[in-house]
Amino acid sequence: MKLTTLLMSLALATSAVAGTYSSKNAKGPVLPPPAPTCGCFGPGLSIDVGAAGIFNRDGEDAAGGTFGVNYFFSRNIGLQANYSLLATDSEHHEFDGHLVLRAPIDSICIAPYALLGGGYSTNGTSGGNYSAGGGLDIRFSPTSCVGLFAEGTYHWATSGSDYTLVRLGVRIPF
Repeated sequence: MKLTTLLMSLALATSAVAGTYSSKNAKGPVLPPPAPTCGCFGPGLSIDVGAAGIFNRDGEDAAGGTFGVNYFFSRNIGLQANYSLLATDSEHHEFDGHLVLRAPIDSICIAPYALLGGGYSTNGTSGGNYSAGGGLDIRFSPTSCVGLFAEGTYHWATSGSDYTLVRLGVRIPF
C-alpha cells in the first residue's frame, strides 16, 4: 500500500508541473552584447615613420629619424625592415631586418612583440650587427587601425662598440 501511495503522489506532482510549452514564452539567459574586438593584427603590410635614438657605450648618443616596413604572414609572425639615420659625429646609418613575434591582446587593441635579427651600420666604421629586442604596437581604432609603436633593440656590433636603438612613431597599415 505504501508503494501505491508513493506512485500516486509522484503522478499528481508530475501533472501539477506539466503544461504546454511554447518557445515564444521561453526565456533563456540574457547574454551581454559581444565586446568590440580589434581586427588590426591580421596578416598584411604596414609602414612605420618616426623618431629614433641611439645609445652606445662610447657616450655618442644621438637622435634622428626612422622608416620601416612590416609584413605579417599571420597574426603572430612577421618580418620587419628598417632604416634609421642618426645625427652622430659621423652620421650613423642603420639598416635592420627582424623576425617579429607578436601576441595581440584584442580586447584593448595592443600587441607586445619580440624582435630578433641583424643589420648593417655605418658610423665612422661600417659593419654588421646582431640585434634582439621588443616593442609595443598600440592601435587607436579597431576600424582604421592606425596607431603608435615603441620599440628598443640591443645591437651586438661585429666592429665598433655595441649600442641600443630606440624607435618611436606612427604605424600605418595597408
